[in-house]
Amino acid sequence: MKIRSTLAALALAGIALDSVAAAQAAQDQPADVVVNMRGVEIADVADQISRITGRTLILDPAVKGVVTVTSATPLTPAGVWELFLSVLRANGFAAVRSGRAWRIVPAANAVRDGGVPSRGASGQELVTRMVRLANVPAADVARVVRPLVATFGSVEPLASPNAVVITDYADNVRRVEAIVRQLDGGSGATFATITLRNGNAADVAQSLQTVLGDPSGAGARVAADVRSNTVIVRGTPAAVAEARRIAVSLDHPGGATPITRMFRLNFADAESVTEVLRGVLGQGESADNPVARSLSENQNPFARLSNQSQGLSGMQGSSGIQGLGSQGATAPTQPVMQSPRVETPNGFSTPELTVQPAPELNAVVVRGTPQAIASIEPLITDLDVRRPQVLIEAAIAEITGDDAEALAVQLGTSGAVLSQVEGAGTSFSQPDSGFASLGQILTVLGVPAGKLLGNGFTGNVAIGDDFSILVQALGVSTKANLLSTPQITTLDNVVGEIVVGQNVPFVTGSVLTDSTNVRPYTTIERKDVGITLRILPRVNAGDTIRLQVNQEASSIAAASTAAADLITNRRAINTTVLADNGETIVLGGLISDDYQDVRQQVPILGDIPIVGELFKSRRETHQKRTLFIFLRPRILRDGADASAAAKEKYARLRADEIDNNRRSSLLLAPPTPRLSVEIEGVY
Repeated sequence: MKIRSTLAALALAGIALDSVAAAQAAQDQPADVVVNMRGVEIADVADQISRITGRTLILDPAVKGVVTVTSATPLTPAGVWELFLSVLRANGFAAVRSGRAWRIVPAANAVRDGGVPSRGASGQELVTRMVRLANVPAADVARVVRPLVATFGSVEPLASPNAVVITDYADNVRRVEAIVRQLDGGSGATFATITLRNGNAADVAQSLQTVLGDPSGAGARVAADVRSNTVIVRGTPAAVAEARRIAVSLDHPGGATPITRMFRLNFADAESVTEVLRGVLGQGESADNPVARSLSENQNPFARLSNQSQGLSGMQGSSGIQGLGSQGATAPTQPVMQSPRVETPNGFSTPELTVQPAPELNAVVVRGTPQAIASIEPLITDLDVRRPQVLIEAAIAEITGDDAEALAVQLGTSGAVLSQVEGAGTSFSQPDSGFASLGQILTVLGVPAGKLLGNGFTGNVAIGDDFSILVQALGVSTKANLLSTPQITTLDNVVGEIVVGQNVPFVTGSVLTDSTNVRPYTTIERKDVGITLRILPRVNAGDTIRLQVNQEASSIAAASTAAADLITNRRAINTTVLADNGETIVLGGLISDDYQDVRQQVPILGDIPIVGELFKSRRETHQKRTLFIFLRPRILRDGADASAAAKEKYARLRADEIDNNRRSSLLLAPPTPRLSVEIEGVY
């Protein structure tokens, strides 16, 4: 195979060299041949031409006839050859090169035998050439140029590649090729994409297709991409340009058909998202965030929550849960079942959009142009994210110690001698214990000494009727270890509140309605007494939490004869702090150490050493109080974190239940200190 390929290549190279040499020799030959043949057999003419041009001619048996060949001017051998080819063409014959020889065959057979695919062939030679097309289909080109080819010639279209094969005389092939190039030139099909700003792509595409006509003719092919609101046009450059002009004239504000879409929210609140959209589109002067709106309405974000709580508690016939240990409350009225009146949330409108929240479905309904809706869709998607929750654990630790001691010695002489009662006794009164003191018991029994016995030790010694000594002594020690750990879980940027306590009535006024009635009409106001925790967390970058805290702990103080009504102890803190996730910080506290020394004595006599103790009364009190408030926030980002926190608190509840059943006597086994070494143990 390699030897045959080499020989074929050498043969073609030899033919090419012969053609070049023959062309060079033809230019050098003199024009001295005059042809004048009339009524001569074509075979004889071929014999003479072979001698003049030096070419080997082979006549097909079908080549017969009489021809007349004359030339008015002398010709060169090359000119004689061109003249011979013209004669053959005029008589329905053709010369086909076959190696170094030329075969003279009928023109109908020349198509089958092939031609010279060379651009340097003379105009009278039969050639075959393939013309590639870039824009116009080959079948359309073949249909156009087929009438331009000789009857024995051929034009065949090829689908792959897109080309036509032409067989005809060389001069005609060159003419047909030029026409084909013009057909496949700048007038081919092209395409363009037209992006609409206001119009609807489907409607504009339909209008363009109607105006431009059938795409199979001279019109254009039009399609719409609804997703990008783009019109795609394919056709001739003129048709594409015309379609672009029409689309631009149709793309004006208000021309698009409005559509309606409903965005269902998975995590965000429909009304909050509507407020954000209202602020972004410039349709409201109010804040575009519920938390920011609450801050703008009142500098204290907890005020609105407190007002809502009071409003709920004051509703007639509303049901609720009373505070722990509440007593003396009036009987609630019979609740009336009524459908709650829900105000329709307000939406807003712009020239291109109408936005309305649907709280029942937690969705936002939007109606407007496709482009306007597409512009806010990414914003709604970004707003609809799961917000983290924050578990806030607070600890209010208060340790109080009150110590008081009193000693009084009183002397009586003459008429001031206390001689009716002699002896000593101790009497202790505990208001909350339920036990009666010795003085109270003796008073009930009618013993005169009962009224003399006070709290502590009381002793009286009488010496005859002239002198008596009354000694009174009392020591009081009060220790308190108070620990409260309110805890609450709330959403990021949402105010949370927990109240644990009593709803205590306080007298606010008293009016006599009738002079004959000694019982006045008394008005009271109920207030929560206990522990209240209001907090607003904001989760920032890096798991840092900004906390706006309002912590209050109140309690009812011991009864006092000097007070007209109840006395409450109140400890409150209102601050804003930053804390890391899981970090315990101290919000504030109080350390007080009070010492008081009260002395009553007889002037001069009370200052005498030792003996002066008989003429004085002393009372010393020492109060020490240590109070600190701690807080630890924990971020709950997903369901796993929330479940772990719930399991942890439930385990703590079970442990306290078991420990409560193991309680022993407080007097025999006083409790140990409750505060752990590590601060995390306080929770």
